[in-house]
Amino acid sequence: MRSARSVAAAVKWRLIKRKLPFIKNLKDFEKSGVKFNVNNAIEHLRVVGHGGETEYTSAMLQNLRPNDILFDVGANVGMVALHAASICRTIAFEPDPLIRRRLEANAALNPDRTLEIEGIAISDSDGVVDLYTDGDAGNSPSLVHQRGERGRVSVSSRSIDSIIDEGTLPRPTVIKLDIEGAEILALRGATRLLASSNRPRALFIEVHNTFLPGFGSTAEEVLELLKGHGYTRTEYSAQRDDQMHLILSTS
Repeated sequence: MRSARSVAAAVKWRLIKRKLPFIKNLKDFEKSGVKFNVNNAIEHLRVVGHGGETEYTSAMLQNLRPNDILFDVGANVGMVALHAASICRTIAFEPDPLIRRRLEANAALNPDRTLEIEGIAISDSDGVVDLYTDGDAGNSPSLVHQRGERGRVSVSSRSIDSIIDEGTLPRPTVIKLDIEGAEILALRGATRLLASSNRPRALFIEVHNTFLPGFGSTAEEVLELLKGHGYTRTEYSAQRDDQMHLILSTS
């Protein structure tokens, strides 16, 4: 027999599905609200449910300063990026074409804030890579086949060091990484930036213990790499299932 809680959840979801699609003016992180499209169950989780990361999202936004330049790597539908864009200059990286389309649509709903969107995958080198994806109604995409993803698309990849050397984008003062285990590649591709005297003042990083082995790495390697670059002060730390949410700084 199903519990009263599960029955109530099922009834609630049936009521929500009847309303899809709809536009949500989310006021959970700022009084004026940010508008998001909600077209399916996954977008409902990512928007209304904050992707299950309410506390972490709040901590990231509270850490930002008006003079910051944020690289949001793995921006998805823009939960952090669109809120951050009202605080500081924000550049959102989202390589998945279908998810990026949702991000662009959400940005268009909020013309009061400027969000720069880059459709490239951040990795350890420049080139073309395979991105495994279930589209905008599935799990977040990955640069390795992690969860039986049904689709695959070729996308351009860049390293952060290469982007900075090119000079077309500004040097970030804060970097957010949420890229399903590829955080190790992004960090390897930012070696010169992280070792420089004007490295980012803070890193918002989601460390995927389960997905990192797919990249031949571990959470321990990620943490040692960060420590080696001087990111030893923990501003925020929380565990969510197999993921570690961190805000790190050098002082």
